[in-house]
Amino acid sequence: TSDGIQSAAGDMLRLHPEVAAAIAAGRPVVALESTIITHGMPYPDNLRTAREVEQVIRDAGALPATVAVLDGVCLVGLTPAELERLAQLGPGRV
Repeated sequence: TSDGIQSAAGDMLRLHPEVAAAIAAGRPVVALESTIITHGMPYPDNLRTAREVEQVIRDAGALPATVAVLDGVCLVGLTPAELERLAQLGPGRV
């Protein structure tokens, strides 16, 4: 289960509650890598694109789960504030 995955990784992995619930319910989750946000596009274009891609996935009936490492923790599914922070950090700080 998602709880088992999160517990086994301790504080190094955090599943967004919405992602954990979708996995537990067997609903589709689409993992999105975060490199284009941090290294591929300048801010704020990167943030706008990330939000647009997440919306396309939601519109198709799945849950987007952007994966990123922030403050040494692997995050699976970001809050809006985390996504914005990631977009603003840029390649030299991630």
